[in-house]
Amino acid sequence: MVVGRVRRAHGVRGAWAVESLSDAPDVMLASGAVLFAGDREGHLSPGADAQPLHIEDGRPMNKEWLVRVRELADRDIADSWRGRYLLADAATLPEPDEDEVYVGDLIGMRVEVEGQGPVGTVRDVYDAPQGYILEVETATGRPLVPFTDDLVVAVDDEARVIVFAPLDGLFD
Repeated sequence: MVVGRVRRAHGVRGAWAVESLSDAPDVMLASGAVLFAGDREGHLSPGADAQPLHIEDGRPMNKEWLVRVRELADRDIADSWRGRYLLADAATLPEPDEDEVYVGDLIGMRVEVEGQGPVGTVRDVYDAPQGYILEVETATGRPLVPFTDDLVVAVDDEARVIVFAPLDGLFD
């Protein structure tokens, strides 16, 4: 499950500025947590990158989290991780309630409009002051769409589909 995204390197010892995609960053990005490397699409990276990343230090920094992992000690290597996702082992997380979904799980979900069918795929999620905003890749671009109760009709976590209410111009 996606819990954060590396925004940039921070400092000379290989720390990251990480955007949290978790409702509990104080747990998911805290010292002692174990994460895994994801690619820029939110999928587990194959090979050596699939090894665990042990967080040595994780703390809030402005709107992001400053995260240092044991496996990285060089700024140049840390900077090469820019844009990659950090994943947690879903088996170690509590199951969300029936009407809840982990924010990181929204990435990659198919987006449909009720009665009109598929329109695209969620490419990214942004935590804005007014709530979460989804970047949806459609055939015509990447509109930003509010993830709100009045627009979202259903979220099917198993089928990986989000259904939005029909609203003119929402995906233009």
